[in-house]
Amino acid sequence: MLTKYSARSLRIYMKGRNNCQSLLQHRFISEKADSPSHSTTVKPEEPRSRSEFVASKIVGKLEDHRNRLFAVVFINGRQYKVSDGDIIVVEQSIPLDFGERIKLEKVLLVGGSEFTLLGRPILDPQMASVEATVVERTTAQPEIDYFSKDGKQIRITNWKSKELTTLRINKISVDSTQVQSADPVDGHPNDMMKVIVAVLFPFCVVSYPAKIPIQSFTTPGDREQGVNSILNFTVTRLNSETQNPFLLDYADKTLRKAAGDGWGVMQAVCDSMENGFMVMVVGDNQHHHQAYVNVANTMEMPLINWDLSHQPKLYSPTTNFEVSLKPPNAELLADLIVLKNWDTFIYMHDVDNADEAAQNVQRIYGHLQKVTNKTVTSEILQMTRETKDFSDFLVQFNIRRVVNRGDSNPCRVIIDAASAFRQQEILKSIRAAQFNQADYHYVLANFDLLPYDVEKFQSANINITGFQITERESIEYDHLRRFLHEHGHLDEEENNQDLQARLAFVHDAILVAKTALEGTLRRNDSLFHHNFRHGELYNQGFPGLFCHPQTDKRNPGRPFAPFEHGRAILRELHQLRLTDVEGALTGTIEFDRNGERKNFQVTVIDLVSNLKSSFNKKEIFAWKQSFGFLNNQTVAQHTRKQLKDMDRAKIVRVVSTIVEPFVMIKRDCEKSNATECLGNAKFEGFCIDLLKLLRDRIPEFNYEIQLNKQNKYGVKQPDGSWDGLVGDLLRGEADVAVASLTINQDRERVVDFSKPYMTTGISIMIKKPDKQEFSVFSFMQPLSTEIWMYIIFAYVGVSVVIFLVSRFSPYEWRVEEMANGGFTISNDFSVYNCLWFTLAAFMQQGTDILPRSISGRIASSAWWFFTMIIVSSYTANLAAFLTLEKMQAPIESVEDLAKQTKIKYGIQQGGSTAQFFKHSSVQTYQRMWRFMESQVPSVFTNNYAEGIERVRTHKGRYAFLLEATANEYANTRKPCDTMKVGANLNSVGYGVATPFGSEWKDLINLAILALQERGELKKLENKWWYDRGQCDQGISDGSSASLNLSKVAGIFYILMGGMIISMIAAIGEFLYRSRIEARKGQLSSMKNLKASFYGQLRLSMQGGAVVHEGNSVHEALTKHKASSLLPANYNEPQPVGALPSKKTNNSESKTNNLQNNHRNNSLRKSHLKTYNTAV
Repeated sequence: MLTKYSARSLRIYMKGRNNCQSLLQHRFISEKADSPSHSTTVKPEEPRSRSEFVASKIVGKLEDHRNRLFAVVFINGRQYKVSDGDIIVVEQSIPLDFGERIKLEKVLLVGGSEFTLLGRPILDPQMASVEATVVERTTAQPEIDYFSKDGKQIRITNWKSKELTTLRINKISVDSTQVQSADPVDGHPNDMMKVIVAVLFPFCVVSYPAKIPIQSFTTPGDREQGVNSILNFTVTRLNSETQNPFLLDYADKTLRKAAGDGWGVMQAVCDSMENGFMVMVVGDNQHHHQAYVNVANTMEMPLINWDLSHQPKLYSPTTNFEVSLKPPNAELLADLIVLKNWDTFIYMHDVDNADEAAQNVQRIYGHLQKVTNKTVTSEILQMTRETKDFSDFLVQFNIRRVVNRGDSNPCRVIIDAASAFRQQEILKSIRAAQFNQADYHYVLANFDLLPYDVEKFQSANINITGFQITERESIEYDHLRRFLHEHGHLDEEENNQDLQARLAFVHDAILVAKTALEGTLRRNDSLFHHNFRHGELYNQGFPGLFCHPQTDKRNPGRPFAPFEHGRAILRELHQLRLTDVEGALTGTIEFDRNGERKNFQVTVIDLVSNLKSSFNKKEIFAWKQSFGFLNNQTVAQHTRKQLKDMDRAKIVRVVSTIVEPFVMIKRDCEKSNATECLGNAKFEGFCIDLLKLLRDRIPEFNYEIQLNKQNKYGVKQPDGSWDGLVGDLLRGEADVAVASLTINQDRERVVDFSKPYMTTGISIMIKKPDKQEFSVFSFMQPLSTEIWMYIIFAYVGVSVVIFLVSRFSPYEWRVEEMANGGFTISNDFSVYNCLWFTLAAFMQQGTDILPRSISGRIASSAWWFFTMIIVSSYTANLAAFLTLEKMQAPIESVEDLAKQTKIKYGIQQGGSTAQFFKHSSVQTYQRMWRFMESQVPSVFTNNYAEGIERVRTHKGRYAFLLEATANEYANTRKPCDTMKVGANLNSVGYGVATPFGSEWKDLINLAILALQERGELKKLENKWWYDRGQCDQGISDGSSASLNLSKVAGIFYILMGGMIISMIAAIGEFLYRSRIEARKGQLSSMKNLKASFYGQLRLSMQGGAVVHEGNSVHEALTKHKASSLLPANYNEPQPVGALPSKKTNNSESKTNNLQNNHRNNSLRKSHLKTYNTAV
């Protein structure tokens, strides 16, 4: 819809690209010619509503972030089409430093996927701008000028250099508000900032050419080997891909024998160039290579060689237009010599590549000088030309070696065959050789060691090393192999269906050409636009490319001109990077400035035979250019030799290690040389008993026990060898390994294991924590401090509630009439009685007061229920707490151990436990491994004994991770201060190890299965772990569970404290009451006061007394009794001016008593009336 309305509003109707360009040119010219010198208003061509509609559509596209913009900018008289991230080179010295930014404001047009904004002639800088960064400032090479004089072409170099500035486009910005306000059809004709076009027609887009021609040159031998089929297959597959920007117009020219000389090849290549192509793809033929390179460098034509160029670097990187798909092998051979620790080698080459062999040996020595100071000698030897003479050649070579150096000296031979066919022939002769080749080691210098060759050599007594670079696991490889098989180009002999490396290089050569052309156009999609006219390729305005311009009959005055885009394509070749994801069959493809492969990776297969063993070792290394051998990608395998049955009558050599309780030296034999301590008799342990059981069940199993010198199980070393028990088996020094040897993946690859005779796993050992110490107030620990506080608050709160309820309820008040006619009003639930009642209920005791009201009984019932539950829970917890002595471990699992850093932990270095943590994919174990590696001093130990000792001596600050069997055994040994915590981290088994192909493997398996079924292995485990244990296991006797004073001491302390406090309180009450009674009895004199005090004291001590009338005590008690009937605030009135008298007659006393009684009765009645009114 956008294109439709834009076209209508601007009256533009275009049928093709040329019409579009001519229209735009006409538009600019007419504006310049017709523009007046004064202001003029142009009449709108369409209604403004349609223009606004078009502008709104463009704004919508601008706001879409997925729409990538491009722009055409005007710099120094040239136009550049750019987008975000592009690199452009400007022929101008911009006065800015590296990294500074620049804003390009002369923007001719800005476009997206569905629109284009064209300026008249530039866009308003406020509407569109391009931001760039200065990447490089340099000087271009001198220009080369050509002119003719007297009919001859003369080449003169113009030494005037140009200043170049390289810019990287950062961002293309368009202000949508400016687009919305701009008028594309109305305005001033001289206003150069207005937009004149807002449409992008499909036929106006600068597009890639439909086809790009490339040319290959082959020989008749290449056609027979399937090279031409690979070329056609690869071009067809690449052209059939979807979303292809262009197609490859592929052509091949086979150079016949008549063109075998260099001049003839150059003439054939130049004749093909007249038809025009952009990339040349060839193979490294010794006779033709120099001609290819000369033509390519002269014509600046990119040359892709699917073989390795042996041409010495006579050209500089800027003038060498050749790249080689086959990587150089000098660095790889040098690293292999260092790895094998060779001090001499023989370089055996073909007849046709003598010069190249000498150059390659020099490059090998160049790399050796970088990596080692060791002196390495070499000898270059030429093989015979005829393949049928290879066998005789090898025999003569062996005779010369024996005569000159002797038969015992090792012979290392590097074979550099000119082709895969000749390599296969020499390998057949090596396999068929009749002389002893045990001291020979052959290295195949090219990359054609096929899996077929590996299968042939791995069962023989021949040492050989080869290289593989082909990605055989890719889908592209399967397609290519199936295609060659269908066309009969694969060798059917003995199921050899693998692809030769040379054919993979041919495939990748076409892929590299296509990718380089795509990358060149990606940088500038209009670069080739003017090179294709009328179905021909034009170069600098002339059709075709001519090595000799005078031979162009159609253009007599044509100057000599190399390919104008050769350098751009070569630059893309040097920056190219392909992987197997893009379809490359030979790994990562990158080229250095010399055109050689870099950063490539090779698989090295090393087959080593051992005469003392029944198997051959096969190791697969990964080697990367500039990095060397990658140790973490090494795989070792072993294959059984084709040998006769072994002699069972010989003594079986059993190797083991000293690890308790599996294998131990008897205590009496540690320093004794007695007869009973010789041979197998000096050993004891689980594995020793297991060997005896195996001997009873396996006929002719006569063994001799020997200890490993390193006392290690076996770990793979960086050089591929093994130490420990596994190393003894691989070196043929032992026949069987019986120990606590864990079965894991790495060991299973090099030796055979029996069925597991014991299952275990990695566990954690820590020091036993000390027994729990009980404090004085241990009886309070069944409940937390928080609960105790809540109980106290509840006690006080309930007491207050009962007090308030008793005060407000009338049923809790008691009114009693006295004998003298008075009344007493009382309430049993005073504050002190409420506290006492609540405390008694909590202590499960009764009191002499109980609530009579319903509210009081509800509150009491709730408190009784609460106290019942609390006391029951406390009693249960207290019984369990005081009778069980728990040992609280600081950690309970491996997660607890990994989360903390206070307790260090370690493992035995070089064992299966270390491999488990090192290669584990569990994050917890990975974090533990990183922690152990970072500790200083190291937490790793050399053996189990050292780790266990470290646990015992570090006072709980060190944990040791070891196999559960060793953990449980150490825990039963004195001083009984270690323990196992948590579950096992994994599950592994112990097995009996034998070399590959051993006759004892199956017999041992059957014997172990029989022992497991009969329970013999379980009996052995109980014998050596539990029956001989030195520590108490399980539950101890009942006496240890009884209570002792330390657990209940606090209760006695509280009892004594309560008694002391009660005594102090009683004394205080006595003194306080005596003082009150003395005050109420009006005993003012000191004599009467002491008499009353002593009387009370005697009464308290004697329990009772009789006081006669007339005694001072009798008088005091009489006054106390009288005063007790009066209110506390009542004071007897005294007459004014009256003085106290010692004697009073009886009549006056009786009168006074009657008056007082009458006054008191009146007072009590008034109080009772007041109470009744309140009620």
